[in-house]
Amino acid sequence: MKRSKFNHHGLSVRLTTTLLCSSLLSFPVLADCGSPIAQQEREIGVMVKAIDKAIATPQADSLELIYQYGTDSRYYLMIRGWLVQELAGVNSQLEAYKQQDERRRVLEQQVSFLQQAIRRIDLE
Repeated sequence: MKRSKFNHHGLSVRLTTTLLCSSLLSFPVLADCGSPIAQQEREIGVMVKAIDKAIATPQADSLELIYQYGTDSRYYLMIRGWLVQELAGVNSQLEAYKQQDERRRVLEQQVSFLQQAIRRIDLE
């Protein structure tokens, strides 16, 4: 079964996930901005945005950022699941894309990056 990187509304899966996480985390913050729980929720929101950026546009420090958050036992399962789903999506695109050109090279780099990120947090 071919997986699409877009949901049934035409939004990218990554955008939908980020928006959902951000909106879920923002509701309690609006109710009580000064509480310790609100601070923790803001920190989680920052983490989600940082990981999303690290996955979307890998930089030299992206693996380290994912490693730091991914080895925290509170977030390991969520981050690993996120990485596995991203990897499944990129692998699906790679299987469908048969031409040997720049787009295929980018997809192969994404697969490599996501596999490295999963290995890094699994080894801890």
